[in-house]
Formats: sequence, C-alpha cells, structure tokens
Amino acid sequence: MALYLANSGLTLLAKDGELDQQQLMRWFKEAKRIKATGGAYYTKLLDSGLTLIFRTIVQNDDVEIAGVDMHLSGRCVWSAKPLAQVGKGEVLSITLLMTNVSERSAFIANLVHAATLEHIDEDSLLSLQVCAFPQALDVYDSREAYELATDEHSRLEDKKLLPFNYIMARDESLSEEQREAFKKSETMMLLCGPVLGVEKREHGFENTSCMVATISTEMGHLDLVFAEEQLKKPLVKGSYVIASCQISADVLAD
Repeated sequence: MALYLANSGLTLLAKDGELDQQQLMRWFKEAKRIKATGGAYYTKLLDSGLTLIFRTIVQNDDVEIAGVDMHLSGRCVWSAKPLAQVGKGEVLSITLLMTNVSERSAFIANLVHAATLEHIDEDSLLSLQVCAFPQALDVYDSREAYELATDEHSRLEDKKLLPFNYIMARDESLSEEQREAFKKSETMMLLCGPVLGVEKREHGFENTSCMVATISTEMGHLDLVFAEEQLKKPLVKGSYVIASCQISADVLAD
C-alpha cells in the first residue's frame, strides 16, 4: 500500500520530492499502538476518518518503522473469503485476492492490521471495512450515459468489480513481456457503480481535506477517496463512475 497524498489532499506532506518526516513522526508519537504478530501497528486517526497506519518491528531494542499505509474508516462493510496472496507482501502487510460467499465476485485488497489475525486461510470468512483510492476516475451523468459513450464489448457490467490486471498478467495468450507489464499493476481494480452520496471531509490539519464518494457495487457500498483536482467533471449524487483504484480493507473483530 502507500500514502495516497493526491487522493487524500495531503500533498503538502511532500516537500522537494520527499515526505515531511517531522510531521509523520509527530503523528507517529500521537498514534494508538496495536499489538500484532511480529511487530505492532501505530494508527493515527484524523478528524476526517483518514488513518495513517505505521507498521513497526523491533530491531536491536528499537522500534523501526517498516512502512506506512493509508485507510479511511467508514461504514462500508463487505464479507469475503481469501483465495490467494497477491505479490510478495511487506512487513505486517498482505494483499489478497478475495471473493464473496457465493464466489460470483472477486476483488483484490490490501489488508491493514492483517497481523492482528491469528490466521488467514481459504476457510476464513472475513468482515472487511473497505475504502478505495482511485488513480483514474471517469464520471458520467448516469449508467445510460456511460453505455452510450462506450462499446458493448469493452463495457463493464453494472456495479462490477474486475481484477483486470491480475487476470491479464496470467493470460497465456499474451507474451511474457505483456504479462509482466500487467503484473506491475496487478493489485489495481477496475470497478463501476452509481454514486449514492458525496461529502467533503476536513482532516483537522493545516486546512486540508478530501472528498469521499460512496458508490454501490456488487459486493456492497464502497467509499472512494479522491481530490476534486483528479476530476475532469464534477462528481455528485446520481453520477456514475468508472474507476481504476487500490482497495484497502480493515478486518473487523468478530
């Protein structure tokens, strides 16, 4: 996962191509510690519901930050079963291909706080609080407008979630070079759906904020975190969106 500065409206954290380590360390010191197998998470919650999750391990009696994830707390909850790990993973972090109970839908998500679980396997049924960080976001007035503007063969089904790059990276009809190109972005999801609501959320830090659009998908509702600068056309309730995004999921306790 990563810090999605553009989506979250926190671009001021990037100075001369580097992260503002002083501010990150201030948040780290304010963060709540959560025990985990092999280390610990330090989670800083902003007023907006945006959380920064520091993944830490102990090295020579010192706490070392091994990585930082970003997530948005909210009310969008999916039930899913793990199918396979995607990529090599990072310290205290895992990305999974998952499906719903009926196995009719599949998606890829990065699990934050994953190491708080005793185990994760194909028999697990997880309750996931989900959000997504779009890297590309196309806005249409309606589903009908989307259909009029696209070819039927390349059109996504309504509310569809599609791990397109993951599938293409394993397509034997493609050359190895083509498959490798798709594999570099295999965690990206294609999805579409109607917009149920849009709101601006203030972080409570340096007048920064982000936009959150809740959409309907075949798995359930999903919060998209974005900045207005990412859009060519305003996004409002009733709009229809096509997005290429990273999904983040936090496993809820039983």
